[in-house]
Amino acid sequence: MKKITFYIVLVVLLVSPIVGLLKLVKEEPLSGAIAGEETKKLDYFTWNRWFDGRFQDKMEKTASQNAGLRNTLIRISNQINFSVFKSTNAEKVVIGKDNILFEEGYILDYLGRNYSGESYIREQSLRIKRIQDTLYKVFGIHLIVVFEPGKASIYPEKIGNEYLPENKTVSNYETYSRIFREQKITHLDINQYFKSIKDSSRYPLYPDYGVHWSSYGMYLATDTLLKFIKHETNYNLALPIWQNIEVTDKLKDVDFDIEKTMNLLFPLAHQNLAYPQIKFDTVGKERPKVLTIADSYYWSLFDNKIPHRVFANSDFWYYNATIYPDIWGDNAKYVKNLNQEEEILKQNVILIMITEMNLYRAFWKFEDVAENVLSIKNSPSTLCQTTHIILNNDAYYKDLINYTNTHFICFDKCLEKISNFVSVSNLNPCNYISKAYLVLENIIQLKNNGEAMKLIQEKAKIKNISISQSIFDDALWCYEEEVKSVNNKLNR
Repeated sequence: MKKITFYIVLVVLLVSPIVGLLKLVKEEPLSGAIAGEETKKLDYFTWNRWFDGRFQDKMEKTASQNAGLRNTLIRISNQINFSVFKSTNAEKVVIGKDNILFEEGYILDYLGRNYSGESYIREQSLRIKRIQDTLYKVFGIHLIVVFEPGKASIYPEKIGNEYLPENKTVSNYETYSRIFREQKITHLDINQYFKSIKDSSRYPLYPDYGVHWSSYGMYLATDTLLKFIKHETNYNLALPIWQNIEVTDKLKDVDFDIEKTMNLLFPLAHQNLAYPQIKFDTVGKERPKVLTIADSYYWSLFDNKIPHRVFANSDFWYYNATIYPDIWGDNAKYVKNLNQEEEILKQNVILIMITEMNLYRAFWKFEDVAENVLSIKNSPSTLCQTTHIILNNDAYYKDLINYTNTHFICFDKCLEKISNFVSVSNLNPCNYISKAYLVLENIIQLKNNGEAMKLIQEKAKIKNISISQSIFDDALWCYEEEVKSVNNKLNR
């Protein structure tokens, strides 16, 4: 058996470069980030890159990428991992029970693993309430928040046991939804709607192998959304007219978008999904100007031309950053380069559509811009601003998730401590957040050191400060001494 394995590997090693050089086989390209890997040509060569090893590293990577049968070998490996070991190399993709595929972020939010905390969510909600009231009372503009559904919320029973779903705590979505109801903030909760019809729906609301709602779920949501806008604004909108529903296992649109990124050798067995045929009778209907600030759930509405057929315009600010569809190449347009005051105030309706996975970031800083445009004086607290900065910075957020998972600490408690730490520092949060973790570790070590705590208590009495402040001062001093020590070693 060992000899057979050796000869198989030897043949692959010999055949692969020949196939690659002669381009004997035309392979299907891989999907996802791996398909866009950077390659380096020989003109990358310089003597500096040669002597420091960069040229060799890049050439080795390029040779690997251009090896014959590379894509096929990757697909074989991925297929074995999926079929035998129930794992996947696709970024952020999680295999749930019955092979249902999730994106991990939805599971984290549903289980409360990235919970931002009650006080932060309440303050963010009240900011939206003030913006909503001011927009309507002063300018007659309707601001509507839409809580899009999340696959983990709709199918929690399919979450794998490795995520310990029995240890679920309160989530960002649950807290936002509750506070929005308490404060009477105008919003549409499609997540709750989907949960209520999950068991009675004629067709699946989510595909097994997709991140987003199914085409059927999208049209249900569209129907609900347009009726809600019509009810809240009194605009006589054109509403969907359902003509026919095609049911097939030949999936379309984004109904198997996760499967594509897995780059398997064989296609998965697809369930039957429903594809409604919709038309709009726009004769005599009003077409308000609508700005939509949304995540990727809105793509399916946009791609199916729904805003184009119902609204006077189709403005789509993706993550409140890029203007869709102009997000690629030299013609890319960015929200930050617009006259945002002019853009906001010329609308009749503003939609903020957000799914549970993104709620930890609140509303992509739209509230910051809107408060400035509307001259709202109730600025958020320093603590809220600092928390906002941390959660809207991908690097800080990922560090915090890793830190809390490693130390088995509640995310919201750690977030609050770090936000407090940065807030009281009176320094630029962007320059100071990175040291917060190390200072927190020093605090933990000091609290567990009996001799150190005695000295800290004595210092607190002498300086007439709290013990907590004294611990913080010592932890910060320890950190700064560690930095000095490292710098001294580097400068020798």
